[in-house]
Amino acid sequence: MNSRSPTAAPHPAVYLVAIDGASTADHVLEVACGLGAALGGAAELHILRVVGGVASAGAMLTPALVTPTDMLEGGRLILDRTTAYAAGRFQGRIVGHLGAGDAWREIMQMASNLRADLIVVGTAGRTGIARMALGSVAEQVVRHAGCPVLVVRPKDYHARADKASSHRAAIASPSRTKPRARSCGANDIARSTRTVACTTSCRRRSRSAR
Repeated sequence: MNSRSPTAAPHPAVYLVAIDGASTADHVLEVACGLGAALGGAAELHILRVVGGVASAGAMLTPALVTPTDMLEGGRLILDRTTAYAAGRFQGRIVGHLGAGDAWREIMQMASNLRADLIVVGTAGRTGIARMALGSVAEQVVRHAGCPVLVVRPKDYHARADKASSHRAAIASPSRTKPRARSCGANDIARSTRTVACTTSCRRRSRSAR
């Protein structure tokens, strides 16, 4: 009589979604939940909210009157809201995590602890100081991650098209214009030939007079 060993349940895919306090957090969650539904199978959604990083460039964007306790409480409120938001869109297990410190390092540590299969982070295309403090988080995660990373940004083709048009206009209209090269026609060549012939004839007459 043949005996069959019980089939082990497949290991659920682990999605780690890192969110911040920006308005793009809901969009990041929508993309992550939609991806989980499209791929199907057993999956877990781990939502990470990191607060702090006052020792880094993020300190320049943090009000001086905000205490660490206030930051933790604010992070917990954001985490609770986003977890409830994902509950109506994701069928698998949902776990919220609250971290403190440098955002990208906390994301890397959490991904390692969970053995994450995918990291989802958001970016708003910031520039200047905001990009140094916040936008670089996605760059650092992509650079150091040990698993695939999905970077989510808002859909905004109009701003990108305007920027591309301005760039093309700057290239097409340089500040210094180069002089145009003058083309030589048949009349110009004929005049040049007559001038050379006249000059040669005058030289011959001068030599004969001597």
